[in-house]
Amino acid sequence: MPSILYSTTCYIKNDLYHLSIYVDNNDQNSTNTQLTTAPFELISNEISIDNIIPSLTRLHFEPVNEKKNTIVPKDIILDHLLSVQRTYMKSNGNREINNMNVIETSSIAQSQRTSYTTLNSVVLDDTISPIPTTCRTPDSLRFFSTNSRMDSEANLICNALIKLSYVDVSNSIRWNIKRLEIELDTEDIADRLQLNLSLCLSTLKQRPHRLLAFVNPFGGKGRARFVYDKLVLPLFAEANISVKLIYTERANEAKDHLINEDLNNYDGIICVGGDGMFAELCHGLLLRTSQEAHLTIDDPQVNLIRPDLRIGIIPAGSTDAIAFGTTGLNDPVTSTLQIIVGETLSIDIATVHNEKGFVRFMAAMLAYGFFGDIIYQSDKWRCLGPLRYDIAGFCQFILNRSYHTELTITLSPSNSSQPTSSINAGDETPVMPNSQQLTNNTDLKTIGNNHIDNPLKIIGKIVLPASVFCRKNCEKCATEGKHHANKTDSPTPIRLEGKYTTINCLNMPCRSAKSKFGISPFVHLGDGTFDLILVKRSWRSGFLRFLWQVANDSRSIEDLPCVERYRVSEVLIRPIHTDRKRRGNWACDGEIISGNEIKIRIHRQMLNLFASGIQCDKVEEYNSTKKIQKNKCCSFFRRRKHKSQKHI
Repeated sequence: MPSILYSTTCYIKNDLYHLSIYVDNNDQNSTNTQLTTAPFELISNEISIDNIIPSLTRLHFEPVNEKKNTIVPKDIILDHLLSVQRTYMKSNGNREINNMNVIETSSIAQSQRTSYTTLNSVVLDDTISPIPTTCRTPDSLRFFSTNSRMDSEANLICNALIKLSYVDVSNSIRWNIKRLEIELDTEDIADRLQLNLSLCLSTLKQRPHRLLAFVNPFGGKGRARFVYDKLVLPLFAEANISVKLIYTERANEAKDHLINEDLNNYDGIICVGGDGMFAELCHGLLLRTSQEAHLTIDDPQVNLIRPDLRIGIIPAGSTDAIAFGTTGLNDPVTSTLQIIVGETLSIDIATVHNEKGFVRFMAAMLAYGFFGDIIYQSDKWRCLGPLRYDIAGFCQFILNRSYHTELTITLSPSNSSQPTSSINAGDETPVMPNSQQLTNNTDLKTIGNNHIDNPLKIIGKIVLPASVFCRKNCEKCATEGKHHANKTDSPTPIRLEGKYTTINCLNMPCRSAKSKFGISPFVHLGDGTFDLILVKRSWRSGFLRFLWQVANDSRSIEDLPCVERYRVSEVLIRPIHTDRKRRGNWACDGEIISGNEIKIRIHRQMLNLFASGIQCDKVEEYNSTKKIQKNKCCSFFRRRKHKSQKHI
């Protein structure tokens, strides 16, 4: 049975509600717990911090007259409560009068032109201004004020208001912020409610209070400054988060700052920009941690140490593959809200070495061949903006180059949740049953039987079947495992050789606006493996089919005869031809790298992000609602068409 910590009565939009702060001791995942409030008992004492369980504490609103107001939520989870503000409403005694003057007791001084924004960092440190003494009317007059008209010379009544800001996750994928004004009878009740809610918010230890933010005003389409000033900064101000802001003016400025400057005063690092900006933060934190631990980063077998700080990315770039892979979409508001509430997602990071030593960290994708050639050629056409990628891609498709390459791959020892592979027709076996057996493509017929023919939303496809895709609270990523493979347990390396148009190592699906599912939709973000996708030399028509599958539905990409996919933990790529004219280009997370041979090695859950993962809890419900609305719309047009035919 839920235990009620505090309860009172309040008004929301002139309707009387019972408000309760309670702890749901029955079910940690329940959000619709029924409270026994008949008869309703007021509990106006101060809440003890020992009784607050952050993950189980909720705010409950129950209308007295059983009105179903869609504006007022039934429950607000404490984790989703952003801020509590004290306001005052001045009006005459008639509640029907709409001329109200709202005055906030504490204002937050902020300047968007300065590089440092100072806000109240801790909720409990907010000071309440002295409350002016005002005359009050009896409670009985309050109930009948809506029915009795008072004259214009009536005395003014000051009612205390509490303004709540909370996160609305009803969409499940796209997060929004909503606000609720609660009117209380007396100032003492308002003070007590504000104190109790502030105390509850202080127990959310996962939330950041001080952030270091980097904004790249030149990346992507040049909209990072606008995104931060208009969308991000107001939310941070409302959540009482202090932010030190740095506008970058050159490449690798953010990386150099993270390596050399003191970061002890920050709870996290965020960036507003694209995947390149995220790569700078990733390199800065990991290199700083490696230097402090005196690690030999040039050693390909080095074992990295996870940094303590979390990284948050607010998408404002061209592709935003990191944001797509960690939140499900590239929405700046969603990413900002997930930073504010302190969502945490651990992702794998791969080290990239060449014959000379360390080159880069790989967070999303490393490509050799077609996609690397696109990055290399598009760098010469930066004046064309994002259009340069399309032009470079078309040129490389016409050339249809392939590269003779030798690969040494180490298959993943864990294969319990991988799809099955078809070696012979009708014979299905696990993808990697042992270290001696190598399979070349994945049979997704079992997945195809479960997907709907005409889905309304792409995200609806992603959850079918849910066990295959990496999502929030992924079971496969949650299993305990070492961050590096044990040499005694790792499978025997396998050697491959052939002519390949493109070789891709993917640590994320790399979804974007031009690729609905990404290149490898089944890769997991934190299981200690990555996907190796090989596209063998073929006619232009065969490679065009591959590109079409990547753009539209890459879930069955292994069905193509020229495509092979492997789940690996380590791979060595060695081009046979080392002369520049006959060798392809390397690209790691959108940046050109060099080397006669490249070794990629995965490190499990080596970086913590401010992200939730793709949330699929209510996607099916969301899709069914949209389908009903679509059917209603279609039926309307069918009726119109039917009527017109009758008139004819």
